[in-house]
Amino acid sequence: MKAIRIKDIFILITASIGLILTTIQILMHLKGQELCFNQGCRIVENVLSINPLLVNGLGTLFFSTVILLVFLTRKRKDLLFLFDLLILCAMVAEGILLSIQLFVAHTFCSYCLIIASMIILISLFYKARTTIFGMAFITVELALFSFIDLSFSTRQSVNLNQGTYAVKTCSNPRSVAYLIFSQNCPHCKKVLSSLQGCVKCEIHFNPISKINKEILPGLIPIEGYKPEVNVLALHIFDINSVPVLINRTDDGYKIIKGDENILKFIKNQCFCPGSGIVQLPFIEQAPLFDSQEGVCSLKEECK
Repeated sequence: MKAIRIKDIFILITASIGLILTTIQILMHLKGQELCFNQGCRIVENVLSINPLLVNGLGTLFFSTVILLVFLTRKRKDLLFLFDLLILCAMVAEGILLSIQLFVAHTFCSYCLIIASMIILISLFYKARTTIFGMAFITVELALFSFIDLSFSTRQSVNLNQGTYAVKTCSNPRSVAYLIFSQNCPHCKKVLSSLQGCVKCEIHFNPISKINKEILPGLIPIEGYKPEVNVLALHIFDINSVPVLINRTDDGYKIIKGDENILKFIKNQCFCPGSGIVQLPFIEQAPLFDSQEGVCSLKEECK
C-alpha cells in the first residue's frame, strides 16, 4: 500500500479539526447556544438571515468530503478534479461571507474566520495553483462588493419598534426608552436585573440577536421582532458596544452607554416609589452619556 504523503496528513488534520468545530456548532445551536468567540458572530448571523444549521451543515459536508477524497485520490487520480472543484467552491463561498462581514455587517465573526482559515490552509497543503485561483476569486468578490452601494440600508428610517422583543410599560409613562443589549453581556445583565421591579417608563427590550425567553421572564415576546434593526441602529450612531439605552423625547433622542450610566439614568427618570431603588436628584436635561466602561464590545467576547 502506498504510504500517505505528509501534505495529506496536514490536510487530514486540518479537515478533522474543521469537522469537529462545525459539528460542535451544530450541536450547540440545537441547544440554543453558539460556539461564538465574539459578538460579531451573532451580528453576521442576523445579517445573513440564513439558518445556521444549513451553513454549518454545508461546512460539515465539506470537511467530511475532503477527508474522503484524500483517501480516494490516492488510488484514483481521475477524482482530483473533484478535489479542485470542491476547494474552489468553498473559497468562493468564503469570499462571499468575508465580503458580507466587511461591507454589510461591518464586523467580523471570529468563528467564520477560523473556518475560512482552515479552508485556505487545506488549499495551500493541496495545491498552490488551486490556492492562487481561489484567492483570485476572493479578491474579485471583495472588489465587486466594495463597488456595490450597500448604504441603502442605512438610509432607510430605522424603526426601533421593529427590533423590540418585549415591552415593560405602565400607565402614563414618563418617557419611552429602548434598551439595546446582548444576552451574553454581563453588563447588559446588570441593567436587565435592575428593570425587574417597578418602573415609570415604557422600556423596550431590543436584543442584537435572538434570545431565550428565560432572559426576560414575565414579559410577552413580540412575534417577528428583528434584531438586525437594533444592530443597524448601533451602526448609524457609530456605536460598537452594548448596553445602550436610547431615550425618546419630544426633542429627539438621548443615547446613554454603559451599565452605570444607564442605571443612573433609569434611577433619575424611571424611579418608582416602593421599587427599592434609591432615588437620585432628578436631571431635567440628561446629557449624552458616553463611556467606554461598563460595556461589551460587539467585536470581542465580553467577560
